[in-house]
Amino acid sequence: MKQLKKKSNKNIDIKNFFVREDEIGKLTKSIDEMTKELQKRTTRAETFSNDLAHEIRNPLASLKSASELLDKTTEKMESEKLLKIINHDAERIERLITDYSQMLKDEASWSREQMSKVNLIEIITNVTDDFRQDLKNQNKKINISIKKKIVSKNGHYILGIENRLEQVIANLLDNSISFSDDNKKIEIEVEETSNNLVILIKDEGPGFSETSPQKIFKRFYSNRPKSFGKHSGLGLNIVKNIVELHEGTISASNRLNKGGAQVEVLLPKFS
Repeated sequence: MKQLKKKSNKNIDIKNFFVREDEIGKLTKSIDEMTKELQKRTTRAETFSNDLAHEIRNPLASLKSASELLDKTTEKMESEKLLKIINHDAERIERLITDYSQMLKDEASWSREQMSKVNLIEIITNVTDDFRQDLKNQNKKINISIKKKIVSKNGHYILGIENRLEQVIANLLDNSISFSDDNKKIEIEVEETSNNLVILIKDEGPGFSETSPQKIFKRFYSNRPKSFGKHSGLGLNIVKNIVELHEGTISASNRLNKGGAQVEVLLPKFS
């Protein structure tokens, strides 16, 4: 208990003290598991907080600098430019804090949510239809298509949490749209293997400049679109966490035959 209060990184193994096969033994094992999970959550929360503090430091410095210059300038054009910078930095900080808070709430609620048999194709179709309507309302000419290559009877289904899976598709589509110009295409392909459903989301944007595209799933990933005020850098990390919650995997790569990026999600089929 002292180790827990001190937030020690050392695992507390109660079994070293109580090795019993009766009810007391089972209780100590349960306490041991809960204690380890609490330690993991404490460590994650501390890491998230440190990352958030580091990420906010840059826009805060920019905000302070722009505010000081605004106080001294008398030119209208220069004032307008500085006000845009201030507004942009304020949006960055607001989005970071909002998404960070939501991420912590999501993580806390995952353990309480129940998985059930869900139709993955239906989820993808519904989310895509919403995005198509949004693009139409914004007069953006980006085409999103869905290609299904499912042959088995239960090929459309996985064991999952519907609203979390919607969040995965929405985040991935939002990311692709952020890097797509007008008259570009985004393709969603859904295939199946013997054990998994495979979701491929392909765009015609600039692709990844990194030698290791997997970096995009790290918190506060830095290579973001110009509309960064609307993107905190947490979205793809949240996607990765949700996919892993469903015992799946996610990876990113550049498209080989044409320009653009590709994200692949594997989720176990319902059996």
